[in-house]
Amino acid sequence: MKAPETIDQSLFAPCGLNCLLCSRHLRKNPCPGCRARLSEPDEYRRKCVMSDCVFEHGYHTCADCAQRPCKRMKAFAKRYREGYGVDLDTDAEAIRRDGTERFLRAQIEAYTCPDCGHLIDLHFGCCSGCGRQYPIGKGRTRE
Repeated sequence: MKAPETIDQSLFAPCGLNCLLCSRHLRKNPCPGCRARLSEPDEYRRKCVMSDCVFEHGYHTCADCAQRPCKRMKAFAKRYREGYGVDLDTDAEAIRRDGTERFLRAQIEAYTCPDCGHLIDLHFGCCSGCGRQYPIGKGRTRE
């Protein structure tokens, strides 16, 4: 999938992940994103307690919450930090400091393959266009 020129904030998951960069969204039959799940087929309808919490409190993402990080977010952030090299705590700070649009633009720029212009999967570090492997996600080198 080519990197978009416009930012679609509906593809920004309530937990703070960018659905555009998710391995499930970059498939041949893409997941429509976490915010679209209620209207989508059963295979995408999953109970997400973070989404429920965000929507219940009227936030856009967990980054908007004054009690962040809660116990649930700490566990989720640890899983993404250790498993994929994604630091949701640092991302939340950037979102609060710079705003969602600016954060997403910077993230898309960082996850765009310089060879073909397609998006790089944040989970596995694989370009969705040319298949080039990058040292991110599960493909990153561990120190």
